[in-house]
Amino acid sequence: MPLIGIACNPQSGKDIRRLLTAATTIDDMEKLNILERILLSAAAVGEQSVCLMPDRLGYGRLLLQKRNSRGYPGDLSQLEIYDMDRTETQADTIFFASEMERIGADVLIVMGGDGTSRAAAKGTRRVPMISMSTGTNNVYPELMEGTVAGMAAAALAGGMVPAAECASPAKCIEIWKNGTLVDLALIDLVFCRNPFVGSRAIWNYEEIDQVVVTQCSMASIGFSSLVGTALRVTREEDCGASAEFTDGAPNTLAPVGAGTIQGVHIQNVRRLPLGERVTRTMTYQGTLALDGEREIFFQPGDVITCAVTRGGPMRVDAARAIEYARTHGCFQL
Repeated sequence: MPLIGIACNPQSGKDIRRLLTAATTIDDMEKLNILERILLSAAAVGEQSVCLMPDRLGYGRLLLQKRNSRGYPGDLSQLEIYDMDRTETQADTIFFASEMERIGADVLIVMGGDGTSRAAAKGTRRVPMISMSTGTNNVYPELMEGTVAGMAAAALAGGMVPAAECASPAKCIEIWKNGTLVDLALIDLVFCRNPFVGSRAIWNYEEIDQVVVTQCSMASIGFSSLVGTALRVTREEDCGASAEFTDGAPNTLAPVGAGTIQGVHIQNVRRLPLGERVTRTMTYQGTLALDGEREIFFQPGDVITCAVTRGGPMRVDAARAIEYARTHGCFQL
């Protein structure tokens, strides 16, 4: 039977940026409603098993209660909560994604922000992934109706749409510290002058030293938009970009956060061909922020290397999947 995995991050959309900016808050009830719409639409398109990542808020348990108290269209008897130990960290998403690959899931739906999709990508680069935005300043996941995600997932899992028609390898930034591959980012890598991880999110933009991106546009919100003030790189282009920032007089405005437009001094902007390595021997204590969150500490003398590659997850274009299914008569009665 086709298998759809769903990883919903209960923490997405709730970080410190709710206090510092006018960022959207997607509460637990709305996430539950989105999950329900995914299940309803997927069941209407075809029969499949659905495997939910467990979480401390019990989304899966609440969905099972709803399923048992309402008449769901279609057979959702195969809906289950995956049996795994929880750490309440991104390690849960990494492990769940890796398990979905191991047990042969046909598609993985990821609900969260850039960081959640990044965690899922660390677990699997092979299972086609539909990333839905429920976080902050999101660039990688799409703001997508749950009904659409469910339709696309069911069509892909059920074999109505070949993966090659709607999924392709995403770009990522591979990161080495002192010669060892330590992590990856899907959208942006920020060299930050603050040596403390703290709340992880960067809210003091004067601490930013350099930003490397896989894609950028001034129409995005967040760190990739800083580079986007100088040039535009799409997700389809086989390149990334890099820019440096100083405390000099601001020379451009950038949408750094929800409702926050700030002047920054940008310099040394350039495109990065796929695979080209950028290497720096650090001269100060700081942290590397990956997709918006500080993760890796470095000190003077550490050698940091990064490169934009096509080594990211298999990104699903949900609209393209649905259109392929429609044009091939898969929704006809």
